[in-house]
Amino acid sequence: MVIDWHANLWLPSHFAEGETEMGTRVAGTGDASPEAFECDVAASAEQFIVITMNFERMGLQVPNRFVADFVQTHKGRAKGFACVDPMSGNAECDLEQAIVELGLHGLKISPVYGGFDPWCAEAGRIYKLCDRLGVPLLWHQSAGYPSSCTLEHGRPVLLDRIAREFPNLRMIIAHLGQPWMEETVVLLRKHKQIYADLSARFHRKWQLYHGLMVALEYGVTDQLLFGSDFPVRSTADAMAEFRALNDWGPDASMPRFPDEVIEDIITNRPLELLWPEG
Repeated sequence: MVIDWHANLWLPSHFAEGETEMGTRVAGTGDASPEAFECDVAASAEQFIVITMNFERMGLQVPNRFVADFVQTHKGRAKGFACVDPMSGNAECDLEQAIVELGLHGLKISPVYGGFDPWCAEAGRIYKLCDRLGVPLLWHQSAGYPSSCTLEHGRPVLLDRIAREFPNLRMIIAHLGQPWMEETVVLLRKHKQIYADLSARFHRKWQLYHGLMVALEYGVTDQLLFGSDFPVRSTADAMAEFRALNDWGPDASMPRFPDEVIEDIITNRPLELLWPEG
């Protein structure tokens, strides 16, 4: 079964008027409307994760209800991730409403986009609530390119403390934690409740190859998830690029990343890994 573990959904109206950097970096990747999602994700993936992004300081606010309503049209196929700002006074209420009332299934969080220390008390209350509600966290714990991103908060190793404090809290590190992929791999080896998706890496072929080879050496490829980061790529295009990972040209002598592991990552990562209760 093909599951796209990382697909975005938004409309142009969700970007702040006059905002340029986030619009260029994110909206510039393509059409992420529900109509485009149907063609580029739902037509190829049997199941998929739909992601909200709500980062006011970055000029992008996708309402949780917008994603929840879309997920409801794909019952049995889709899981939706809410997004709240931990520094907001309403963060805990907003998250509980998104999970309990709107029926979303997890939380998208990013200290890099949100501009907060992942160890701060406000964020800690959000982790505690996710732990109580039994929902996973999807971390954009990797590079961000708009100038207001706080890269000092983006190192994947910062999640080690959180995983120790919440050993039952399931997590996904998006984009294999790039450019700190080796840190991500060490976290996967140390904490079996942590996974990493490969979204938005397929067009960075050398970077992905290197990260995958490190994951292979550490024996953690079973914790890697396929994802397109739609609209960066369609599900079908991301699969095609992943399957072409070893195509370096007739004169190359690169060690092959095992083709069977590529297929295993694409087709053998059931939703039950993150939602064992169904």
